Amino acid sequence: MEGINKIWGKRIRLRLDEQNEIDLLYLKENRFCSTHTHKEKINRFYVLAGTVRIDTEFGKIILKENEAWVVRPPLKHRFVALEDSTMIEMAYVEDGKIDPNDILREKSGGRIINEEELTIEELKKKGLLEL
Repeated sequence: MEGINKIWGKRIRLRLDEQNEIDLLYLKENRFCSTHTHKEKINRFYVLAGTVRIDTEFGKIILKENEAWVVRPPLKHRFVALEDSTMIEMAYVEDGKIDPNDILREKSGGRIINEEELTIEELKKKGLLEL
């Protein structure tokens, strides 16, 4: 299956219909997705292998193998891979249809280098961008 490379790893779409998006995510250690919110979309994260931290405006949740957590709108969130990890992201709506534009990004994803968080834009400026 082909996927889409991201700053944090790779996404492979497993299912897309009117109410669901199911993706297999291969996460690279010390990488993170954008900090963002959704209007309608609910995210359920399920870790298949590794350790992933979900950061929210109210705190942090550590997920290990076979653990899951749900993010409901409008909770601001992002994930951070604490080690190379594999995760399923199940996005769904309770009413209506999935809107592919239902995301409001506050800060870009990126990479942690020497304990410093660098967004994709900062990595480009420093010549450190490696997807």
